Amino acid sequence: MRLRGMITRRFPRYMMLLLAFTLLIGAIPVLSLGLYSYYVAAGDVEQKTKESNMQLLSQTQMYIEQLKKTTELTGNQFARSPLVAAALSAPIDVEEHIQIRDLYSGLYNLQTFSSVSEAYLIDLQHDWVLNFTSVNSLNGLSFKDRLPVYANHPNNMFWDTGYLPSDGGAAPPGTGNDTIRLVQKLPILPFTHQPKGFLIIEIDKPRLRAMLTDNTKEQMGKVYVMDYTGLDFLDRRDEEATHYAAMNKRIAESIASSGQSSGYMYGRIDNRDMVFTYRQSSYNEWIYVSAVSLKELTRETRKIATGTVVASSLVLIVVGLLAWFITRRMYSPIRRLAEMTEAVSIGESGGKDEFSSLEKRFDILFSNSQNMQQQMQDQLAQLKQFLMLKLLAGQLSESEFTYRSALFGFPAGWKRLAVLTLQIDTLQDTRYGEHDKELLLFAIQNMVGELIAPEVLFSPVLVNQSQVNMVASGLEDEGELRTYYYGLCDLIKSKVMEFLKVSISIGISSPFEQTSYVVRAYNESLEALKRRVYLGSGMIIHYGDTEPGLSNMAAAAYTQIKWTEDQLIQALSLGDTEKATDWFDTYVSELSESNLSTKEYPVFMMQLVSRIYQIVQEKGGTVHHVLGERASYARLMRLNAVDDIAAWFKRDLIQPVGLFLAGLEDSQYVSIANKIIQLIKEGYSRDMTLEGCAEEMKFHPVYLGRVFKRETGMTFSEYLVNYRMTLAKEWLENTNMKVSDISDRLNYSNTTAFIRSFRKVVGITPGQFRTNQQKQA
Repeated sequence: MRLRGMITRRFPRYMMLLLAFTLLIGAIPVLSLGLYSYYVAAGDVEQKTKESNMQLLSQTQMYIEQLKKTTELTGNQFARSPLVAAALSAPIDVEEHIQIRDLYSGLYNLQTFSSVSEAYLIDLQHDWVLNFTSVNSLNGLSFKDRLPVYANHPNNMFWDTGYLPSDGGAAPPGTGNDTIRLVQKLPILPFTHQPKGFLIIEIDKPRLRAMLTDNTKEQMGKVYVMDYTGLDFLDRRDEEATHYAAMNKRIAESIASSGQSSGYMYGRIDNRDMVFTYRQSSYNEWIYVSAVSLKELTRETRKIATGTVVASSLVLIVVGLLAWFITRRMYSPIRRLAEMTEAVSIGESGGKDEFSSLEKRFDILFSNSQNMQQQMQDQLAQLKQFLMLKLLAGQLSESEFTYRSALFGFPAGWKRLAVLTLQIDTLQDTRYGEHDKELLLFAIQNMVGELIAPEVLFSPVLVNQSQVNMVASGLEDEGELRTYYYGLCDLIKSKVMEFLKVSISIGISSPFEQTSYVVRAYNESLEALKRRVYLGSGMIIHYGDTEPGLSNMAAAAYTQIKWTEDQLIQALSLGDTEKATDWFDTYVSELSESNLSTKEYPVFMMQLVSRIYQIVQEKGGTVHHVLGERASYARLMRLNAVDDIAAWFKRDLIQPVGLFLAGLEDSQYVSIANKIIQLIKEGYSRDMTLEGCAEEMKFHPVYLGRVFKRETGMTFSEYLVNYRMTLAKEWLENTNMKVSDISDRLNYSNTTAFIRSFRKVVGITPGQFRTNQQKQA
């Protein structure tokens, strides 16, 4: 504590907060400007790099397409020459040196670029192939198996990258992965899908890759070419190419779906963040891609970041020095004021800062009298309520109450008193829950204190679930008193509904003169409220208007109520929820008409709840599992109106029990049906009847038939016949058993009866069925 005080005196909290605020005001613009400058510069660098890569890709595309177009042009000129046409018209003669020399010369002229590694002139009809070095038969051609694929290609001239669509994306045997071929069907005119020969020019992939690298050597990262499916046909199928395969597929799919032939895409390769710049050629749909690491891309931005950090740090140091100077100047008046009031003790806790300490000191100096007055007012209100609670409990004599009543300023000079007890009817269908009840009663008590003049109202109190008021009056006439108290109650009820949207009922006791009768008057108001069971909710009930209930019911009425209760329980036990609900409505109506006393009505209700509990337990269930916590005696005792009690019985007792019994019944039906099916499977070869199954299962045949039809949709006889015909079809199809033998095994009296039954179910005779199955096999 001493160390904390030393630190506080040396570094006052408010001064530190003021310093921090000043630093924050100066630092935020500096940091914001620095970060903005850095991100703008970094974005410009990245964008310019992307544009540069796109330009390089465009140059690369133009370079490669120029190579391809030149190769196609020279190949097309050679293929159209009369020399080639004459060579394909007859078998080549190796002794025709002039012809072969001219063909060699034409092939050599195809080497426009150094990347052309080989060229082939192929005659399919006369079985010969001519390349740069020799003339051979087609059997010596390494990619002879590739020629049918070329012949079936829809185009007369096309490029084979080694992965034509007809190959399923895989390199066929003999093609090699390091060659790209320009294939020209011969003759060029007329165009045919069955050519006489081919002119094939091969370009080495390694040379093309080397040319690609030389053309883009100033670019960062990797540059490669792939087809429209995303296949990098120039790669070496190494580990690096495999890592790029998924990203290449994404690029191809993006181009196909969006229709954009160029763009940028970000990805992650080998734990490196990459940016991919791509461009698709409209000439042959090849896609040119540049893959650059973001780390390399942003290398130039690090210099900008370093300069930004240094500049921002210098500015922050200057701002810090200015903030310290300004803070000391601004804090000096506060320090002097704290020193002036330091003599006022505020305890060891002090305050969070200098201002809170000063506030506490000023409160101590100027608010003692106000605090004392407020404490007296609070204690007086509590004492008044405590006095009323003792009076209602019968713990005060009349003389003692009279003395304290004058001391606390209770109403005086009255001629009559009455107790008004308020209770909330129900919170169902309102925005409140049960946990809000006490808060609502407290709010109602405050409203009563505002609606009734303090000259006639003794201190309102809360007792259990009731709000109790003792109200004085200067009237003596019985009729005028009733009108007066009823008017007060009607005003309270309407205001509560207006502001709280809650229905309440109010019980009014008989008027009395001496406070010693207050306990009896309180009980009278509670007794009046119990009549809500018959009268409904939202009532104002005067005790004098209630007739005492009959302590003994007439024997006939009691017998009728018990009989109705038995019918209700019987219907519910059978799972007939709708009928049980109708009997419950009759039961409630009979109870209301019997004019029970308010003490007898809950007894009947609790007996009915107990019998419903007994149904659940007899069926093997538990009350808590089937009904839950809402279906409890305590819940019933908190309900006051007949409508609420009836709704509770139907919703929380009758319906859950009905669902529970229906579930048990469905489970029992399924078990019975499965047992009958098992008996059919075991006894299909002998005489079987529903009566025999009923005798074995100890059930009535009519009941078994109804249950079986409900679960399977067929009668017992229909199911038995269908099962036997299913076995018959299986034996006819998979065995050589005679029809007569099958008839005997299925317990038919003769073969004719079996055939008739089979034809009725299947639609054809057993012999026709076996013949059809043999034809299908």
